[in-house]
Amino acid sequence: MASMKLSFLAAGGYQGAAGGPGAWPVAPQNCDPDVAARSLSASLELARRADELGFDWVSVSEHHYAPLMLTPNPLVWAGALTQVVKRAKIALLGPVLPINNPVRIAEETAMLDVISGGRVVALFLRGVPFEWKVYGNEPADTKGATQEGIDLILKAWTCPETFAWTGDHHRFEVVSVWPRPLQRPHPPVYGSGNSEDSVVFAAQRRLGLAISFAPPDQVKKHVALYLAEAEKAGWSPTADQVLYRAVAQIAETDAEADAQAARTAQGRFTPYFLGGPKRVQGQIEALREAGVGVIDLAFGAMGHERSLTALEVLAKEVAPVVRDW
Repeated sequence: MASMKLSFLAAGGYQGAAGGPGAWPVAPQNCDPDVAARSLSASLELARRADELGFDWVSVSEHHYAPLMLTPNPLVWAGALTQVVKRAKIALLGPVLPINNPVRIAEETAMLDVISGGRVVALFLRGVPFEWKVYGNEPADTKGATQEGIDLILKAWTCPETFAWTGDHHRFEVVSVWPRPLQRPHPPVYGSGNSEDSVVFAAQRRLGLAISFAPPDQVKKHVALYLAEAEKAGWSPTADQVLYRAVAQIAETDAEADAQAARTAQGRFTPYFLGGPKRVQGQIEALREAGVGVIDLAFGAMGHERSLTALEVLAKEVAPVVRDW
């Protein structure tokens, strides 16, 4: 079995007081631009350090109207990351397709792939309900718009000729993406694995599978379905085509991590990866046995210095073990 890959989410979270946990939307008056600038600078520093420490990926995500992530455009954020992350892959996990123009996403992602020297990985997401109204009326069929948008992006990256697109959700008279992606035929693409029909879609399109915040037994069930559907479609996924994201609270000891988690408990996302090196190794092992090959770690309100410590612990005490299994 291939060795486990580790990814660090460069969340760009706001490092100041701004509304209650999970509040949405949060009024702009709660955002101090100076704090926002320091927050994004600190997140860039964490990403740079993760790259230096040997993390395989640095990931970004898209969220709006709240301090959880100051990244309404993950591609802008990923472009900044290319200037400090020189080795690791840059993972877009990911643009929210129902509220974005898929052709523009195809163009910007291809441009990012060229800028980064062919290091882009992409996951195009349906998103969460409270963000579907961000730019106007909520799309009537967000799942359909997402899946059709993925098909459109894949064609835009691979079709050598200009083409028109007339679908149920997207219509374009002319599509002709410049620049083309550096990776051939296109950057690795993942699909959501949080529902069974999404798992089937990913397998049928020969996409990777991305699961977030689910318990290991559900992960194992969805990975098994993915592998079975991929076999029906005539292909075999590799281990690093199965990605799992969860919140992490990691410290040098279990007691310290537990104390941090108790102090920073925030709303609906509780840490899955929680503890010192040995305990976290066991948690990663459970997911490896479920079929996961890439772990994406979202640090939960740990602060800059504790996040740096967590990166060091992961790189020096966890990564050598999980990569040597």
